[in-house]
Amino acid sequence: MFVFVSYRNSVRLFVFTLVFAGMAAVPGWGQAVVTLREWPARLQLYQRNPTTSQCNVAISGRVPAKTVTAISLVVYRNQQRQQYARTSPDSLTGSFAFSPLIKAELAEYSFRLFAHSSAGDSVQVAGRDSIVCGDVYLIMGQSNAIGRFDTNAYRNEFCRTFGVNQGDKPYNPADTAWCLTNTSEGINSLWGVELQRLICQQQGIPTAVINGAAGSTSLYNHTTRDAGQPDNLNTLYGRLLYRVRRAGVANQVQTMIWRQGEAEAAGNPDDYARLYPQLYSYWKQDYPNLKRVYHTQINLLTDASVRAGALRDYQRRSNELFPDNVSIATVGLPAYQGLHYGEAGYRQFGAELYRLVARDFYGSTDTSNIQSPNVRRIFYSTPDQSEITLEFEPGQVMHWPMDTILLSPANGGLFTQSLNNYIYTDYPNGETGLLKSVTEQGNRLILKLNKSVNARHLTYLPSSYRDSPVGFYTGPVIQNQRGMRALTFHQVSIAAPLPVAADLRAIPIDTSAIQLAWSETTPDVEQWLIERADSSGIFKLLARVPGSAKQYEDLRRSGQKDSLQLGAVYRYRVRSVGRQAEAAYSPVVSASLQLVLAVEEPRPLVSDTIFGPATLVYPNPASDQVWVRLPLDWYGDAVALTLTSEAGLVVLHRTERISAGATSVRFSVADLPTGVYILTMQHRLGGVRCRLVVSR
Repeated sequence: MFVFVSYRNSVRLFVFTLVFAGMAAVPGWGQAVVTLREWPARLQLYQRNPTTSQCNVAISGRVPAKTVTAISLVVYRNQQRQQYARTSPDSLTGSFAFSPLIKAELAEYSFRLFAHSSAGDSVQVAGRDSIVCGDVYLIMGQSNAIGRFDTNAYRNEFCRTFGVNQGDKPYNPADTAWCLTNTSEGINSLWGVELQRLICQQQGIPTAVINGAAGSTSLYNHTTRDAGQPDNLNTLYGRLLYRVRRAGVANQVQTMIWRQGEAEAAGNPDDYARLYPQLYSYWKQDYPNLKRVYHTQINLLTDASVRAGALRDYQRRSNELFPDNVSIATVGLPAYQGLHYGEAGYRQFGAELYRLVARDFYGSTDTSNIQSPNVRRIFYSTPDQSEITLEFEPGQVMHWPMDTILLSPANGGLFTQSLNNYIYTDYPNGETGLLKSVTEQGNRLILKLNKSVNARHLTYLPSSYRDSPVGFYTGPVIQNQRGMRALTFHQVSIAAPLPVAADLRAIPIDTSAIQLAWSETTPDVEQWLIERADSSGIFKLLARVPGSAKQYEDLRRSGQKDSLQLGAVYRYRVRSVGRQAEAAYSPVVSASLQLVLAVEEPRPLVSDTIFGPATLVYPNPASDQVWVRLPLDWYGDAVALTLTSEAGLVVLHRTERISAGATSVRFSVADLPTGVYILTMQHRLGGVRCRLVVSR
């Protein structure tokens, strides 16, 4: 007697029947047939649940209900028995199901399925080994998405793939087997294998990379999709989807790595921005759990095309257009050959990609400066437009490269390249070579120009490049502190300069506050940042006020450590900030909670018994004439007198030059309404500020 086992849709791929010839007959069973609807394939990888880092292996089938009374499953981990489950088939249909849980780890699982008779006999009806739980990564693109080299090939039982990638050649529908990477897939990706190696060694997670790239293919080739049959094998798009669906992971895969664009850059650059959104929408339809697209920015090519720079800029901005995209620069990778790379270039790309994947999917704490710096704002940072600031993402620590000495492979000669020659205003018809100096300031690079300019745009690196000594661009490039190269940018707008508070004034109000005032603002100013330094000399952010503001009161508050102290001298500076630009700091001004700064105590004009030695304004309250005592040091200089209402309206302003021996200034309030006013006397040596009450 024989026990027949029919495997239907082993991994949702195909139907076949195994006959265990020679198996011992079980008395009374007759011809028992077991049909499996769900059953793992050899070397299969199941996509893990990212929350639990586990997965369920679906096993189900049907047996003759009257012949087989029970089905049991034994699960082995690294050949050690780990789980056992037993169930009775449905009494009418004979259906049964198991869903054992396995972990995403460097361990292989095996499954043994047994049928049991009413007499207590049992027989193994199916077995499968080399099953793992882990993550699946998809690759699409053209030749650089393959980047294959055979030297030093890496193989590991936990690094797998599915089906066969033969580029744009016709596909055999029968090529639907799991296998180890670098064995029988056909076209492997060197950097894809490097990604698998690092995940295996550093994270201890099995992986499968399914590569659908094909050399010399355009974006149009990749976006050709049969709406009625998306996995149509006659399309490049369909061949990858076919493999992913047959692998059973289309609904679980989370990552797409996209490396393409050279075909458009050399031909029709504007096609890229037109077609990529369509391709992205297809991915979202057919891979509904897709969470991250690693979007590679191509390198400088030698084909002359001004719009190629715009294509690269679109790739740079892909995260702004599609929030789950992460742009990766390839400019500056080693072993560049003008289109492709040597082995070192592909391996480094795999290592850099791994750090991003480890951050996004494995909780890696190595996150500082691992991403390609992406310029966020470019603005004139001085009113005369002789300085331009490049601002990258917060946390980036930017470095400007020194001039680089390069070796010509043609004649062995040495020559020098300066990045100053590859920063362009209003590219391609503007200027270059304008940099006088560059200051590194955290996530900013401050470009000091050798003259004022009126440029509207800035471009970093030309659209294409060809020279005689080397033939293609090999540096220098802008980098961060981890050596990640900045994404090239093309015709990015330079924001206009914001106003500088050049006339900033700091005036004490009695002993209660120090008032800051300035005159200039524009609608582009969103905020004014106010900073204060005490005796330590370290400026700290004190306040943010709306862009329409022209003054701020630093109030003395009791019980607070950072409150103003009587007699202490404070220094202030402010600057305007907007959505697209920031201004330079204002000149630093000083003030103290003393009635007069930097002058001797003034002598009273009248008897101390009437007004007291500290009385500066009298009478107060006043109804007509008012006198203000002045220090002797003020004679011979101009003194500005300003009277302001509580609403901030200037009701009196005049400037007088004090003659020698004068001890007071007089003015009239006879025409002013009753109320409280602020009197300010401003002199080059200091100031006087106090309240004046007008009453009648």
